[in-house]
Amino acid sequence: MIKIYYRKDCTSSQHVFCWFEKYPIDVRRQHINTITRSDIIKLLQYSDEGLTDILKSPRKSKSKVRQDLRDMEHLCLNEALDFIVSHPYVLCTPIIMDDNKILIGYNPEQIRMFLPKEYRRKSLGKNTD
Repeated sequence: MIKIYYRKDCTSSQHVFCWFEKYPIDVRRQHINTITRSDIIKLLQYSDEGLTDILKSPRKSKSKVRQDLRDMEHLCLNEALDFIVSHPYVLCTPIIMDDNKILIGYNPEQIRMFLPKEYRRKSLGKNTD
């Protein structure tokens, strides 16, 4: 099952929903406020840069988020995980995940990894996005 954590006012999340509607793929939409500690740990396991990959960029964030991100720099990992669960607005959206892969944000090339292998092979060379 593919899980999509989203934010209502996030245009990238809307692009992801539209993309998945074009394919017969079952997805579960979950508001970012419902993200669990175990899903955050899973995100970190599959990320290359750890928290940097899943947190909003301070340069592009409002002052409250920027300050919270600065405050997080002084936390140990367990404290940071607790902080993220209680302040999920610091996370990038959308977050797309299944049992063994993740994608943060909308990328029309990378999102294809969630298509079944058979479908990707059939459509290789065709523009399906």
